[in-house]
Amino acid sequence: MSSLLTRDIPPRATAAVVALALVASVVLGRERPSDPVSISLPERSREAPEKEDAALDLDKLRRQLPQPGPNDPFAPRSFAPAPPKMAMAAPARPAAPPLPFAYLGKVIDGGKTSVFVGRGDENYSIEPGQTIGGAYRVDKITDTDVTFTYLPMKTRQTLHIPSGE
Repeated sequence: MSSLLTRDIPPRATAAVVALALVASVVLGRERPSDPVSISLPERSREAPEKEDAALDLDKLRRQLPQPGPNDPFAPRSFAPAPPKMAMAAPARPAAPPLPFAYLGKVIDGGKTSVFVGRGDENYSIEPGQTIGGAYRVDKITDTDVTFTYLPMKTRQTLHIPSGE
């Protein structure tokens, strides 16, 4: 045995043994024994339990249970056919924009009626058959209404003429 201690050990071997010892100490140092689990129960009197204590709160118990996920093999499954999909309602038909004209007045000259309307800063003297701005056509003028057609959608719109004019 004495020959072992007096023998020269190469420095690489010494360094390797020291490195292994350090790694082993780090690994063993990380492992800790698990803490013992202690459960403390509330003290109960030896008398008969009250009615409130005797009843279980099932909702509270259900909330404490883990909820099943989509991959849970024990989750309830339904093999009933899927309900039929509801038919999609037809998309609402686009509506024409509101009539942009305001009634300004009218002139009756020799049985011919001309109505004056305004749109923004522009004023128009209109007659049946006339097209305004390429989008509105004057269809009919009566004592109470002016009927326009919104040409892009071929939609009829009516402008009311106030009574007493």
